[in-house]
Amino acid sequence: MSKIKEMPPGISLFLILFLIFELYYFFVDYLFTGLYPFYGYVIDSLENIPYLLITLFLYIVIIFALYMIVKGFIFRQDWARKFAIVFSIWGSLWSIWAMIIGNRIFVNLLFFAIYMLIIIYLTTTYVKNYFKPIVEPFTYGPYTLYTRKVKLKNADRIIDIYFFSSHKPKSGEPCPMPDGYEVGVNPKTKMPYLQKIGKVKPFKYGDYTLYTRKVKLKNADRIIDIYFFSSHKPKSGEPCPMPDGYEVGVNPRTKLPYLKKKDKKSKKKEEKKDKKTGSEKETIAKKKTNVIYVVNKPQPGQVKGDWAVRSHGKIFSHHRTQENAIKQARKIAKKRDATVLVQGTNGKFRESFKTKK
Repeated sequence: MSKIKEMPPGISLFLILFLIFELYYFFVDYLFTGLYPFYGYVIDSLENIPYLLITLFLYIVIIFALYMIVKGFIFRQDWARKFAIVFSIWGSLWSIWAMIIGNRIFVNLLFFAIYMLIIIYLTTTYVKNYFKPIVEPFTYGPYTLYTRKVKLKNADRIIDIYFFSSHKPKSGEPCPMPDGYEVGVNPKTKMPYLQKIGKVKPFKYGDYTLYTRKVKLKNADRIIDIYFFSSHKPKSGEPCPMPDGYEVGVNPRTKLPYLKKKDKKSKKKEEKKDKKTGSEKETIAKKKTNVIYVVNKPQPGQVKGDWAVRSHGKIFSHHRTQENAIKQARKIAKKRDATVLVQGTNGKFRESFKTKK
């Protein structure tokens, strides 16, 4: 039903007139004043079975053809337009034959002219555009994509431009997304726009965009790339990403951003800091593992060689001999499902006991 509502008035009017003409031509004129009575047949001739079957076959074909044409027009199927042209050519042949044999020459000449007008109308751009596939326009939120043709002032050519609008613009037609493009969003206005797929996104710093352009040095025969920030599109230069080895600096007086080379010393410091942080985290992780230590840790007022049984952050007991300390550590380790590490005279730890799973 949506297709019928969308049918333009011109197409609807043509379809109605076309059906009226064909029904009159084949069902009225042909039977009562046309070729049928000209050859001596009358309605009573239909009592003859062969004549009746031929006539029924002819009219079944005509009715089916008209039905298919109407259906094709409603659902915008281009084959229906082409089939209507073929059907009209076939109908015009009846008028030509009638004129050749001398049957109402002027009347059939009028019928032939009507068929020619039908064929010409079916080949017009207006009708062809009606049968073009319906493509839904591309939308992005409340915005619809439009296109219009623009003639360039400095070049003798016409190009297609695309733009988004939340309402119907004065010029332009809704359109689908063109191939090779994607949606970008202006960070300042939040308005969508089209950009080529794979295009490198420019670096932005607040309201400023990074641009680059090539400059030829006066005192040297070479060209270099310069980079600068701008809050609007400059006269020359292209938006670009952040080049390697650079970072953003801000002028303390003008508050404008600029590019500066990264400080190697600060970079090394950051690397050392990262390494140090990583080793500290690793040490903390080790300390937090489930381990019972036997360490040589003299206490105030006791002789050197006193042994302590401890874990991370807690001392369980003190012993005068290493052997007693290890025995106590193993008891605690069994209860805690822990590992016992014993400190040697060189200060390093060795594994003495590990609970079995």
